[in-house]
Amino acid sequence: MNLLNIIQCTNLGGMEQASLRLMKGFVQGGHRVNLLSLNPLGALRGALDTAGISSEGLDYGGNGKLRNWMLLRKRIQASAPDALLMTGHNLMAQLALGNVCKGRRVLAIHFHHRGVKPIWQWRIIYADACKRFRAIVFPSEFVRREAEEIYPQLGEVSHVIRYPMEIPAVTTETERQSARRILGLPGLDVPLVGNAGWLIKRKRWDVFLRVAAKVSASLPIVRFVIAGDGPEKRRLMALAADLGIQEKIFWLGWIKEMKTFYQSVNAVLFNSDWDALPVTPQEAMSYGVPVVASIIHGGLSEIVLNNNQGFLLHEHDAERLADRLCTLIVDPTLANNVGAQGRARIAMLSSPEKIGNAYKKLLCMEAGNTCSRGIPKEVIH
Repeated sequence: MNLLNIIQCTNLGGMEQASLRLMKGFVQGGHRVNLLSLNPLGALRGALDTAGISSEGLDYGGNGKLRNWMLLRKRIQASAPDALLMTGHNLMAQLALGNVCKGRRVLAIHFHHRGVKPIWQWRIIYADACKRFRAIVFPSEFVRREAEEIYPQLGEVSHVIRYPMEIPAVTTETERQSARRILGLPGLDVPLVGNAGWLIKRKRWDVFLRVAAKVSASLPIVRFVIAGDGPEKRRLMALAADLGIQEKIFWLGWIKEMKTFYQSVNAVLFNSDWDALPVTPQEAMSYGVPVVASIIHGGLSEIVLNNNQGFLLHEHDAERLADRLCTLIVDPTLANNVGAQGRARIAMLSSPEKIGNAYKKLLCMEAGNTCSRGIPKEVIH
């Protein structure tokens, strides 16, 4: 079966990485996948080529929007898909679908709503989406509830499907040493606490740095690793200098192969004001890396249920976060146990096969699957 995935962009963010894992699963299952990006192809292009996923990027957001809309509509029709997945919301792209794959379309929303767009805009988007898509999928109950509060009619077509997560082998000491050497990080005698993602305000890297300063005051040997880039980098580097920890921070920039990052660190410290379902903590858990996190609004509490699987606060309490990190660093047995239970939790919730099958049901990609609109939600969860 030929699947078309229309996506906002192909950068190295969590949404794009999760979409890549999903598409790879379809390809491995014998389906053909074509990706159409609304923006020029980004750093994910190499991985798409390696996975056998044909891809094309448009300059949809540039000048001449009517011309670009017509081009998008033409590209969608020319791909002649049997099923269509739209990853991320875009009202004009929805309007470009026409009758292509009518009844075999799924819209996947990966972003929170509050503070992103005015509520009236979300209502217009969802009112149109409910007419055009067989199902609308969210990665967490948190963001689905948020959407249904904005547009209650969504309840008839909304589903929660987690991000697919591959479960790698447990990192050996030899692999950890090699990964650190590749990234230019200290040897195994130095504990490393890391985080990865966009350096933007809502990701609260300032909290990461303030916690790092407190950990450093108690355990001077610890170093801190930041994988990512963004508009806040200069301000954050200045804050690190003000806190007196600039020499203890490794700024790695974007990493194409995140495996080395997760193999390198002893713990991940993640902080955010808003996140529908952050990918970095889940990826860390899949590697058996213990996670310490604070998220004001988000769905991670649906993954991390207790302190045995990770440590999660709904407030940015630097003292408590630092205390938990110090405990994990000085007690490797505890850290290993937390990492193992977090890994088991991710394996149970988010196996690529389970997630792929859920999407196949919604997209009518399974043999003998008829396209009636209503699907029991328990089949998907």
